[in-house]
Amino acid sequence: MKKLINSTLIFAFAAILLTACSASKTAVNTQQVSRSDVSGKWTVNNVSLDGFPAGYSVRNVFDMAAYGDFQGSTWDLNGNGTGSISLTNGAVQPIYWSVNKSGAVHTFQFKKLADGQKPKEVTTGYSLQFGDVSGGTAVFKTPVSLPGGQTAYINFSFAKQ
Repeated sequence: MKKLINSTLIFAFAAILLTACSASKTAVNTQQVSRSDVSGKWTVNNVSLDGFPAGYSVRNVFDMAAYGDFQGSTWDLNGNGTGSISLTNGAVQPIYWSVNKSGAVHTFQFKKLADGQKPKEVTTGYSLQFGDVSGGTAVFKTPVSLPGGQTAYINFSFAKQ
């Protein structure tokens, strides 16, 4: 009887320990991403919506186009921070981009530039969270604040050219 109680206690302790040490499903991505990880030419091969209520309409992304218009777009991210976003309809937006490393969460940031405009002249921009970035694929997530304090995401899946 004593062995049964001891075995049960050991099993219960092991189960608690394993549960306490398992990763949280709502954990923030703390992947360390550097400029060199995302430099290059990327093509958006999928755009998806995550966490939006049924019937919610996403009309405009980055003050450029509807989210679906980014499917097939090319993001040219030069190592010096200059770059461009080329949509399939022929529109090309020059950008200045960086990887923000504040705290444990790294983000991709960019500013839209007008012809001849210097990045320091632009005070507004966009910040995207990194999903998985590995080798020739990447996921950037654009957070969208919804009524009621909820956050939904527009997910851009990229393949490196």
